[in-house]
Amino acid sequence: MATVKESTFFEFMDGVIVRLGQLRRVGTVKNYRAALGSFRRFRKGEDIRLRSVDRIVVEDYQTYLKSAGLAPNSISFYMRILRAVYRRAVDQGLTDDRRPFRSVFTGTEKTHKRAVSIADIRRIRHIDLSSRPNLEFARDIFMFIFFCRGMSFIDAAFLKKTDIQGGVLVYRRHKTGQELHVKVVKPISELIDRYTDEDSPYLLPIVSSLSATDVRLQYESALRRVNNSLKIIADMAKLPIPLTTYVARHSWATIAKAKNVPVGVISDALGHESLVTTQIYLASIDAS
Repeated sequence: MATVKESTFFEFMDGVIVRLGQLRRVGTVKNYRAALGSFRRFRKGEDIRLRSVDRIVVEDYQTYLKSAGLAPNSISFYMRILRAVYRRAVDQGLTDDRRPFRSVFTGTEKTHKRAVSIADIRRIRHIDLSSRPNLEFARDIFMFIFFCRGMSFIDAAFLKKTDIQGGVLVYRRHKTGQELHVKVVKPISELIDRYTDEDSPYLLPIVSSLSATDVRLQYESALRRVNNSLKIIADMAKLPIPLTTYVARHSWATIAKAKNVPVGVISDALGHESLVTTQIYLASIDAS
C-alpha cells in the first residue's frame, strides 16, 4: 500500500502515456510526451510525489514557461495536459484533489487567422523556383491545397489515387470523417501529373506506404519541411505575413467570401460541420 500512496508524477504520467500508446492515440501520445518533457526540465529531472503537486508547484511551472517565452496558448496546452493526468490520479485514488491548477491559465486566447490576397496567390504561383526543387515542391503543395478549396495538409498527405472517381476527388477529412468532393480542374491535374509516383498508392509524394507509426512520422516531418520552405518563399515574394499550409486554407476561404461565394458553399468546402463554425472561422481571419 505504501508504494501506491507514494506514487510519483513522472512515473504515473509515463504509465498514462503507455496506455494511450496501446490505444493507438498517436497524436495524444506525442502531446503528452512533450508536456512531460517540459515538466521534467522545469523540475531539473527530479520527480515529485503526486501528493506534493500543489498550487505553488504549478504556479512556479507557469512562471518557468513564461520566462521561456511561451505564448499563453502554449502554456495552457501544457497545463491542460498535466491537469488531465492529475485528475486521472485523483480518479484512481492515488492522491486527494488539491485543485493545484485553479490559479493558472488553462483557457485559450483568440488568435487571428491570417490570409493573403489573390494578388499574393498569383505571385506565389508564378515565382520561378525551378533551381530550388524543395521550395518548388512546397509552393506546389501550397497551391494544391488552395486549388482544392482549402484542403487540410493532413488530408492532402493521405490522398490516394483511388480517391479520384470520374474526375472528382472524393476523400474524408481526418478531423471529422466528413466526406468531401473536389472537381479535379486543370491546375489540380497538372500538379498531380507532376508529382504522382506510379509505384506509390498515394496521390502526392508526402508519405509512403509503410506502418502507421512510420507514416505519421513522415507526415510530421514533411509538414515541417514544407512550412520552413514556405517561410523562405514568403520572404522571396515580399509577402506581408509568413506562409504556412494553413495560410492556403485561410486564404481560399477569405477570397471565396470576398467573391460572394455563399457561406454554405464555403462551409461545405472546408468540411465544417455547421454554418456557425464557418461564420466564426471567417470572422477570426485577419484580412486587414
